[in-house]
Amino acid sequence: MTNEFPKKYNPSDFEMKLYTTWEKNWKFKPKESTTGNTYYIPMPPPNVTSKLHIGHSVMLTLEDIMTRYHRMKGDRTIMIPGTDHAGISTQVKVEEKLAKEWKSKHTMSREDFLKECWDWNNLYGGIIQQQFRRMGTSCDWSRERFTFEGALNDQVSKAFVDLYNKGLIYRGEYMVNYDPVLNTVVSDQEVVYRDEPGHLYHITYFVSGSDNEIVVATTRPETMLGDVAVAVHPKDKRYKKLLKAGKKLILPIVNKEIPIIADEMVDMEFGTGAVKITPAHDPNDFEVAKRHDLPMDKVVLGKDGRMTSVAGIFAGQDFMTARENIVELLKAKGNLIKIEPHTSRVGYGERSHAKIETIISTQWFVKIEPIVKKVIKGYKAKEFEIIPKRYSKTFEDWIFNLRDWCISRQLIWGHQIPVWYDEDNNIYCATTEEEAQEQAKKKLKTDTVTLTRDPDALDTWFSSALWPFVILDYDIGAEKQSEMFEQFYPAQVLETGHDIIFFWVIRMLLFGYEFTGQTPFQQVYLHGLVRDKLGRKMSKSTWNGVDPIDMIEAHGTDALRLTLSVGNTPGNDLKFDEENVVNNKLFINKLWNASRFVFTNLTSNNPSQPSLTTNGRSDDISTIEKDLLKNYDKLMYHEKWILSRIRYLSDMVTDAMEEYNFSEAGIELQAFTKNEFCDYYIEEFKLTKEASKYGEQVMLYTMNKLLKLWHPYIPFVTAEIYTRLGFTGDLIEQEYARVLFPRDEEVEKGKQVIIDTIRTIRNLRAENNIPPSKTVGLQIYASPKNKEMLEEVLALIAGIVKADSYELIDNKPLQGDFAYGVVKAGVEVYIDTANALDVEKEKERLKEQITDTKEYIAILDKKLLNESFVKRAPQNLVRAEMEKKSQAGEKLKKLEEKLEWLST
Repeated sequence: MTNEFPKKYNPSDFEMKLYTTWEKNWKFKPKESTTGNTYYIPMPPPNVTSKLHIGHSVMLTLEDIMTRYHRMKGDRTIMIPGTDHAGISTQVKVEEKLAKEWKSKHTMSREDFLKECWDWNNLYGGIIQQQFRRMGTSCDWSRERFTFEGALNDQVSKAFVDLYNKGLIYRGEYMVNYDPVLNTVVSDQEVVYRDEPGHLYHITYFVSGSDNEIVVATTRPETMLGDVAVAVHPKDKRYKKLLKAGKKLILPIVNKEIPIIADEMVDMEFGTGAVKITPAHDPNDFEVAKRHDLPMDKVVLGKDGRMTSVAGIFAGQDFMTARENIVELLKAKGNLIKIEPHTSRVGYGERSHAKIETIISTQWFVKIEPIVKKVIKGYKAKEFEIIPKRYSKTFEDWIFNLRDWCISRQLIWGHQIPVWYDEDNNIYCATTEEEAQEQAKKKLKTDTVTLTRDPDALDTWFSSALWPFVILDYDIGAEKQSEMFEQFYPAQVLETGHDIIFFWVIRMLLFGYEFTGQTPFQQVYLHGLVRDKLGRKMSKSTWNGVDPIDMIEAHGTDALRLTLSVGNTPGNDLKFDEENVVNNKLFINKLWNASRFVFTNLTSNNPSQPSLTTNGRSDDISTIEKDLLKNYDKLMYHEKWILSRIRYLSDMVTDAMEEYNFSEAGIELQAFTKNEFCDYYIEEFKLTKEASKYGEQVMLYTMNKLLKLWHPYIPFVTAEIYTRLGFTGDLIEQEYARVLFPRDEEVEKGKQVIIDTIRTIRNLRAENNIPPSKTVGLQIYASPKNKEMLEEVLALIAGIVKADSYELIDNKPLQGDFAYGVVKAGVEVYIDTANALDVEKEKERLKEQITDTKEYIAILDKKLLNESFVKRAPQNLVRAEMEKKSQAGEKLKKLEEKLEWLST
């Protein structure tokens, strides 16, 4: 035991000191299992683009709760930390930095730009590491990984080559989303759609060789220059003759013939039932063109945001200028019928906020169908599950509708695609240029060959999809795998946000099954988003973001962790309010003060307590436990109760931990700490300290178990208290709170009667305006069923409620200055107010209340006797008024009875 226990709880005095000690002494490394089980969490690697935000803090808190619990449980536990190179995000940040310095990647060599990116990574990667530590994250730092480090880079190349050789990666033309600001392809999930007001342009397409016409409506007239057909539904009677005759249309402005085709994609009920087909700029049109073998090379919208040479006289104009000029020309030619307001869904880049263009582009793709079958089979076999279960539907919506995955990005920062081309554009896929050279020499039958590497980088999610197994040193294609992989894979749980089910979770499952033959994790725990106290999404634009380090500096890590875990239920969004952090700091301060009380009361001079003497006190809780079990019948009633309650708490919290009900467990822990341990047990200990033979042992034992139950949530303060109370070893390494005392439900039921009795007496004191400093006389009428139990604790009750005289009575008193209350059937309390109450003053107060209540009832009567109100008002309102009258009547009756009692 240390020699002092500070009066003030000040987390900054010990939080980082403790963490440094834990890390220095390798407390986070996996230890030998006492359960025969392993527990592995692959930490989702944050992007090295900036500092951590409050959403990351939720992730770190929940994962650390799981990790610390399983470590204390005895499982061989490891959480592996790391960061993600974040291809697009990092490149955007670096380009923004360069722009402020009047520099550009376009004027730099690839190597110089990569150096700028590495400098950024080294700066923010280090900041993020320290923020992990400030959050108390007990991850194994000796195994920290980075998605762009050498060993992982090798595995990314091996994965690509392996998939390519299996025919699961291919290069082809496809409709993709293109960000003109970032100059790269982006995934569907990186496009944010907004409803925007615009216009619908109705354009006449004349039928070649006749006076007939078809009217086509479009929101983007600038794309018509790339039209290759007009489609109608095959069952649309309006166009059957034109289809049968094989008629063609004249494309306005371009003055070229295009066919009329029949396709079931067309909605006959929308507009004129005729749709222009522009395969180079619309994904639906692209599919139609493939079905009808139409040309797809009419690209009129360039990647630079300007019209291409295919646009003829409009070439070089930006899209909006071209639109205005095309509309004017259509008007002049008589092809524009009308323009009407129309709201369209417009896609914008999630990071650049630029309007996204859909274009046909040659990219690299992963063939999904053969791989996803393995994931679906594992899902149906329950090899992994989604928590909470309601997100299984979201998962199924994705997994059963996956399309081929575009994995190439036009970026510099990232894993460069391991493909080389010769002068004839032949492809050589290899993990190194030397291997590619050997392939080319063999194919071309030459001793020398010049190869050019594909400049594109892989989608960041490609490397992230390998994360759960490559950070365990898995070697793709190798026959023998690492000891770490064999011991820990698959992970017991992946904890992440529900918003990246598609981005990351599904892709890890795809690659996990493809490369390791099994699921990468057995359970997927999804937490919700953190919103501000008004329920709004946090963002820089609304200035409502929260820096977790600011919260830690102001209130301590434990208070922040408690705020992010208690009230945070699986899959549900969490409203963050700093006031809750303040309140949780106050709660932790209450725990600190209670612990300090324990500390100051462990220096007993009672020779009957040899295990708790001031010097040489035994800190072996198991010894105390055995002693208390042996002498259980000698314990006082409240001591048996608190031991029964800590057993209940241990069982309940353990079950909740196993079911990921962290909020429920935290709420129970708070209730026990505040209401049962602090408000009742400690107060009872004070009153019985001299009389109790085992009071200090019970208190110390309960505090020990309580600290262990709390440790996964609030690791710093519990570890500090644990040490100051003199318990041996480090709390982080101790066995979780296993309690051997049985639940004593009879004692708990009896204790509830005691608590209700105390609460009733306190209410009576308040109702009768008896000051806390005044003592009262106490009489308790108890039926035979409750009498024996109340006899045992009567003095204790009297001490708590400040009664200077007390007794159990067989008959209810008939007169005197008593206030009374009913605790429950068979238990009533009477407090003698003669010495504590100014009777005349109290009678005057009661008379005033009686007058006020009668006036209130009269008002309600007037309303309820009004036939117009009763007939016209909603019935629920009438019933509410009747209920108010009933409650007021009950109150009046009690007031009059009390006045009569005092007047007797």
